[in-house]
Amino acid sequence: MWPTEQGWRASVPCRLARAAERWDLRPGEPYTGGSVSHVVPVLLPDGGDAVLKLSLPHREAEHEAAALAWWDGAGAVRLLAVDPDDPFVLLVERCDPGTRLAERDDLPTDDRLRTAGVLLTRLWAAGVPEDAPFASIAEVTTGWAALAEDRMRELAPPFDPGLVRRGTDLLRDLPSTASRSVVVHGDANPGNVLAAGREPWLVIDPKPMTGDPAYDLCPLLVQVDDPFRCAEPLRVVRERVAVLADVTGEPADRIAAWCTARLVESALWSVSRGALDDGLDAMARAAVVDRLAG
Repeated sequence: MWPTEQGWRASVPCRLARAAERWDLRPGEPYTGGSVSHVVPVLLPDGGDAVLKLSLPHREAEHEAAALAWWDGAGAVRLLAVDPDDPFVLLVERCDPGTRLAERDDLPTDDRLRTAGVLLTRLWAAGVPEDAPFASIAEVTTGWAALAEDRMRELAPPFDPGLVRRGTDLLRDLPSTASRSVVVHGDANPGNVLAAGREPWLVIDPKPMTGDPAYDLCPLLVQVDDPFRCAEPLRVVRERVAVLADVTGEPADRIAAWCTARLVESALWSVSRGALDDGLDAMARAAVVDRLAG
């Protein structure tokens, strides 16, 4: 049983103090903006910089340390240490200056897509460890499909039932037709790509699973900027999918299909949280992308 967010928040000062003592750290002021983690810049005993991350214990964060250790700094921040008594307390490499790719509006969109896509291909190239502790995409998305169907039936939002059915079918079917299995980042949005010193850019905050690499690309497509607000969204989305397909080698139709699946799931999740307008927006986006997915 995972702790409540309120209970975990109350425990953060004690966890922070214990980690600082364990590793002889000097904490700075915490970073802002995190909803399920408490992240603090720290000085190491040798004067070096690092980041202490205390995550709310939950399934998606359970094996973050294992993924970072597996990638060993090749495209992602390096794991420096993990608390042996608490796998949700990590010491990781600090990214300096730490600017998020999502904030680099001065860079052309295609350049940002390519930057993130190259990093992901490096993560995927590591393959899957023999003793991988990660959940499979198939088991996760099969569960999502069932939840989406329950929410559609019980909450009855004004969504196209055919598109919902297509999205849930894709959530079940796409994992079984993948040509290879890798450790995916799991939350590869442009806010999780930071400007760094050791390399120009590094990814942070994985929510790792194993399976189809094309699963990872939807957040980049829809969050680098908002292609759905353009005058010709279908044309712009098609161009973005083509860029991601070119840089990663993943088939364009699979990228689009995963976007359809994930946007439909997101729409039903939003409705379950009382956010119908967000759900309607996600479904409108899914309808655009689905035209590319065939």
